[in-house]
Amino acid sequence: MFLPENIDLAYSERYNLSIRLSPNGFSFCIHSPEDPSVFHFQETGLGSVFSYTDSIKKLIFDHGFFSHTFNRLTVTVVSSLYTLVPDAYFERGRIEEIFRFNFHDTEGFVLTDAVSDRGFRILFNVDEEVYSFLSRNLWNPVFRHHSSLLTHLFGTYGGDERGRCCFADFHDGYVTTVCFSGERLLSVNTFQATDPHEATYFIASVWEKLDFDQSVDRLFLSGEIDSRRSVVDLFEKLIRRVERVVVTPVVTLTEVQNKSLATDMLAVLCV
Repeated sequence: MFLPENIDLAYSERYNLSIRLSPNGFSFCIHSPEDPSVFHFQETGLGSVFSYTDSIKKLIFDHGFFSHTFNRLTVTVVSSLYTLVPDAYFERGRIEEIFRFNFHDTEGFVLTDAVSDRGFRILFNVDEEVYSFLSRNLWNPVFRHHSSLLTHLFGTYGGDERGRCCFADFHDGYVTTVCFSGERLLSVNTFQATDPHEATYFIASVWEKLDFDQSVDRLFLSGEIDSRRSVVDLFEKLIRRVERVVVTPVVTLTEVQNKSLATDMLAVLCV
C-alpha cells in the first residue's frame, strides 16, 4: 500500500491511527500529533463479495500495519442505533438492558462512549464478531460512536453567543442532528435519509418539536452538503440564519480532503 514518504511505520508509535466503520464502507487515516504535514487517508467500499465482517477482516489482514503499536488508535462506529444516558443514571452493569429496552431484537455487543463535558454517555452496538476481531488484532483500540464525536465538536463550535441552534451533518445516507440552547444540549438524533425529501422532513421535524424560531435561531450544516444541494437551497429559503460549519483540524489537509472527509473523522483530527 502506498504511504507518503514522511510516514515510517517502523516508528508507528509516533502516529495516531483512526479507523471509521460505516454501514457500507471502511476508511482510515494516519497522522502525526506533532507534525501537521504528516497525514494519509484511504477509503474503500466493502462491496458484496464478502460479508461485512469478512470484508473488514480481509482489509485488516491485507494491510498488516494495523496491528502495529500506535500512539492512539480510534475506531469510530457509524450507526443510527444509539441512546443517550445521563451520568446520574448510568450503571455500567445495565448498559445492555438499557440499550435493548430502546432497541428490541437488536444483536451485537453494546458499548458506551462518554461525551466530554456533557454529562452523559452514548450507548451503541457493534457486530460482536467485528468487535472481537478488532479488539484482538488492534493495539489497545478505543471505540467511539460518530454521534459522540459530532456532539463534542458542535458543542464547542461558535462560542457563547450562538443561542439556540441546530447542527445537521449529512453522511453515509444519514443526517445527524445535534441541537443546543446556548451550552445546554437539547437533542441528538440520526435518521436514515437517502432521499432529499426525507432529510428535509427530519430536520424540519426537529425544528418543530424544539419550537425553534426560523427568524432567530440558527441552522449549521456540515458533511456531504454539495450532494444535498436541493435540501440546502430549501432551508436557505425557510430559515434566515443558515451557515456552514468550518472545521479546523490540527493536520494540513488539501481542499479536496477537507470536503471529502466525514465530519466525525475531522473531529478526531481536531484533538
